[in-house]
Amino acid sequence: MKVPLHHTKRDPCMDVDKLIQTISEDIPRKQTPIYRIIASFIIRDFKIWWTYKFWLLLDIVGIVIFILTYYLFSFITTSRQVQEAGYNVGGYFTFALIGISFQHYVHFAVQAINESIRDEQWNGTLETILSSATDFKVFLLGEVCFSFIASSILLLMSILIGVLLGAQFHATLSSILTAAILTILLIASHMDIGILSAGVIMKVKQGSPVTWAFSWLSQLVSGVFYPLKLLPWYLEWLGKAFPLTYSLDGIRLCLQSAKDLASPEIVSNIIYLVIFILVATPIALYVFKIGYDSARRDGSLGQY
Repeated sequence: MKVPLHHTKRDPCMDVDKLIQTISEDIPRKQTPIYRIIASFIIRDFKIWWTYKFWLLLDIVGIVIFILTYYLFSFITTSRQVQEAGYNVGGYFTFALIGISFQHYVHFAVQAINESIRDEQWNGTLETILSSATDFKVFLLGEVCFSFIASSILLLMSILIGVLLGAQFHATLSSILTAAILTILLIASHMDIGILSAGVIMKVKQGSPVTWAFSWLSQLVSGVFYPLKLLPWYLEWLGKAFPLTYSLDGIRLCLQSAKDLASPEIVSNIIYLVIFILVATPIALYVFKIGYDSARRDGSLGQY
């Protein structure tokens, strides 16, 4: 004799409540160390960079041609005005070599973040990355690290080519270490410009007017190709608003006149750069956050 099975009715409300409770559980997420996140950015960017070997070759050739141009130009210029500006050794060629090499170096500082943002937008990965647990400050740091590693190699290569062509330096161990400090401040100050520019790119999606204006004005009035004192007084005053002016002056004094932290001129350059960084960093991060939040609200974070 078969016993009929009685199916008990299940309360759908209980299932829904249980499902909501399960979904709402706060599952602890394993926090990835910041150094591993940054290392993953560097490895990724190196693989992408190494894929385009022809473009790497063009970058190197471009640097060589640029240095050769000012090497030849140095034959028709005098060293007197360079020495009057306080740079004792090396003449115009060494003066221009330092200006060109470090100006290209900071160009990466400004452009690296912008190009990284555009690449992430183009590849459709920006929204995925910034929607993850990765803090946007860590994301920015990771994006620029490899660019600075690559540009540091190109900077040393530029200096080496200049030495082979006859560039002369007058430096001591303390002045070289001081030049390294100025280079770090140079990078930090120009990263602020890059971050601010990236905040604009979050909205306009293409070349930032901040980058364009900053690059051209800094080349014109920051003493990249000629001593600042040769400019009219109003352009000289305009040049004093750019951190590149103080960085180049300090680095040249270190490498062409062997000055170090004991020199009042070096100290004043460092003080200006530190003040610029302290003021510009929170402003740049704030502008980037505004652009980032605005792009998230209107759903255009991943659009190019």
